[in-house]
Amino acid sequence: MRIDFEGAAYELLPGEPLLSGLERQGAQLPSFCRTGACQTCLVKAKRGRPPRLSQVGLKDLWVEQGLFLACMCVPEEPLEVERCEAAGSFATQVERVEQLSPSVLLVELQAPAGFEYRAGQFVQLERAGGVMRPYSLASVPGTGRLELHVALFPGGEMSQWLASAVGQPVTVRGPFGECFYFEQEPERPLLLAGTGTGLAPLLGVTRAALAAGHRAPIHLYHGSPSAEGLYLWAELAQLAQRAPQLHVFGSVLSGASGAALVPDSERCRVLGEALDRALVTGPLDPADCRVYLCGQPEFVQRLKKRLYLAGTPLGRIHCDPFVTPAART
Repeated sequence: MRIDFEGAAYELLPGEPLLSGLERQGAQLPSFCRTGACQTCLVKAKRGRPPRLSQVGLKDLWVEQGLFLACMCVPEEPLEVERCEAAGSFATQVERVEQLSPSVLLVELQAPAGFEYRAGQFVQLERAGGVMRPYSLASVPGTGRLELHVALFPGGEMSQWLASAVGQPVTVRGPFGECFYFEQEPERPLLLAGTGTGLAPLLGVTRAALAAGHRAPIHLYHGSPSAEGLYLWAELAQLAQRAPQLHVFGSVLSGASGAALVPDSERCRVLGEALDRALVTGPLDPADCRVYLCGQPEFVQRLKKRLYLAGTPLGRIHCDPFVTPAART
């Protein structure tokens, strides 16, 4: 299949994704997750129609403009492709870095002028050298800062650099994603579940819901392979104490006993058990909830299927799987 890109012609192998084919022949595109989640490899079709699968999860306006994800595109017809800047780019700097746990950093950026977002969306963060990574926003608009939760990886090009990057310039691209609070539904129960730094968008959605006066129950579940990964307990407990509609649970996924973060919540061994209790024995009705699932991809997909089969409409299940290949951390 012929692809025209930046004045040159490229031939893709049968069944070969556009991103892989371009890279194989020496062309370079920004990329990270290669699963369609991070939207780093967004490009535009000047001629030809990209396959529908390559546009899943994109804004309707972007689809109308011919934008698609190169990593998910196995062309069905010849295409002429160009780079695109669908999302804005904003220069800013790292203002504060705090170690939340041995494996998680809190990174605060100065909110750039003109940058508009909704809590829970994600951005592409770029530093000098062209290193780019996606991070979700735990902060809410109007605070003058952007709060990121960064998983630390040994030798990570971005995560290790950020550990000592206070004062350093960075670029923010975005925002991306549909993981945010719906202000028009103050009476709809919210179910939020995530693993690791998947807490970041869940915390953003929770903060936005409480700020908007959400009245229905909010159940937030955070899981980690180890106890040290359950971070920000103090803030979560304070939020739950101030807001009786908020119930927060923490679980160690390896099988050790987890701890409930509010006095009236039960202890649970694994995150799935706590969710099963909430969905099967109450108090949540899956058919009535709006759901947010973030973190480890297998966990997100498994829980999405479980909730859909339990009655939650797909349109009310918002997923943000965190894909971080070891070679790209």
